[in-house]
Amino acid sequence: MRSIGRPAMAGREDLTRLLAQTALDYRVTALPADTLTVATQCIIDWFAVVLPGALEQCAILVADELESTGHGSCTVIGRHHRLSAQDAALANGVAAHALDFDDVSRAMQGHPTVATFPAALAIAEAEGKSGRDLMNAYIAGYEIACILGARLAPSHYAKGFHATGTIGTVGAAVAAGLLLDLDEAQMVNAIGLAATQAAGLKAMFGSMAKPLHAGKAAANGVLAARLARRGFTANPAALEADQGFISTLSAEPSRPVVISRPGVQIVKTLFKYHAACYMTHSTIDCLNQLRERAKLSPQAVAAVEIHVAPGHLSACNIADPSNALQSKFSLRHAAALALHGRDSSALATFSDEGAADPELAAIRQRVSVYGDMPAGGAVNVVVECSDGTRHVADHDSGVVEHDLARQGARIEAKFMSLAVPVVGAEAAERLLAIIRRLDQAGPVTDLLTGGATIAQARMVRPALG
Repeated sequence: MRSIGRPAMAGREDLTRLLAQTALDYRVTALPADTLTVATQCIIDWFAVVLPGALEQCAILVADELESTGHGSCTVIGRHHRLSAQDAALANGVAAHALDFDDVSRAMQGHPTVATFPAALAIAEAEGKSGRDLMNAYIAGYEIACILGARLAPSHYAKGFHATGTIGTVGAAVAAGLLLDLDEAQMVNAIGLAATQAAGLKAMFGSMAKPLHAGKAAANGVLAARLARRGFTANPAALEADQGFISTLSAEPSRPVVISRPGVQIVKTLFKYHAACYMTHSTIDCLNQLRERAKLSPQAVAAVEIHVAPGHLSACNIADPSNALQSKFSLRHAAALALHGRDSSALATFSDEGAADPELAAIRQRVSVYGDMPAGGAVNVVVECSDGTRHVADHDSGVVEHDLARQGARIEAKFMSLAVPVVGAEAAERLLAIIRRLDQAGPVTDLLTGGATIAQARMVRPALG
């Protein structure tokens, strides 16, 4: 078996097979402690957002539709009704991305956990796998998605593809395939079947279709892996072939792919502490700092300039949002919230009423957005006050946290703030304790029953307001 203890390079001709081999190596490779720590944090974060996310309209509509035609043995968060592994992955993927509050990878240019973990969770439950099996498969799917995402960057995202839906499908297939005990040839087919199903358009940002991308990625990954186990075939060079995944969905010329050390990508995960598109976070943090430092009041602000990378303009530049979903993808709205000191970590802050708030709308009209900053760096904000004073600041929220204990504390605080209103304090604490020891845990069913995640989410829905 090929070692993945050190980085390797792959050309175009063997990429699909090399990624399949790399994924299979996760069954026997001992993962570093920091990899397991951050993976646990990602799963805590996933449960933090899926519990309230299951109560969002888009998640309810999808689950209702799936329940009307199907049933199975797999858990759907917040529901009594069980579905097939494929449908459970779809429902849970939509719910987890409904709030747009889940983790981010710059390498993937999207949200890896929300695509890969629902697929891994459904198959692990269906196959009676352990917590350690689930953890390893999830990490492998995450890592493969990031390796592939880095190869397609930056043109894949710039062309208008939502990487969570496209690249996430491949990561989901890898995670599901490991749990289904696929061999190398089957994993090659699973990756190919995932690649041919991959879809997701950035034009859907601000609508219910965006979380659907995550759910479809998870479900299509499950389908790809299950079909591959049955002997269903695909082009064994699906990623690198002419008119294949890479040449069709990106514009970069042929170049080697870096196969990174095991678990290195997940350690670089970026977590959200504002309930909006990640590309708004630097602006929010920057203006929060300026507001506090300069004692700014909204009434004193005459104009705001936000200077961002060009990619922000196609992802989060809805000028005049008219509903809660659109407000999560509006730099102008983010600026208005920050200048008014609104709590952008609170789910209720991003609401239909907030989008229509005349005070926030008035500030939005004073904000100009320019796509003139380098990609992958800080944003620059200039605030001009009515008395002629100017305040300038730069900030980059996309910096990886190296203090994992501090990061863990923030994520657990986020978990409790989101989970307690849904399932209550006792169930939330119990679920958190199970996730903390997931890599040593027994059957995955312990994870799904220990936190009372099924019925209670619907029972206390009014508590969310």
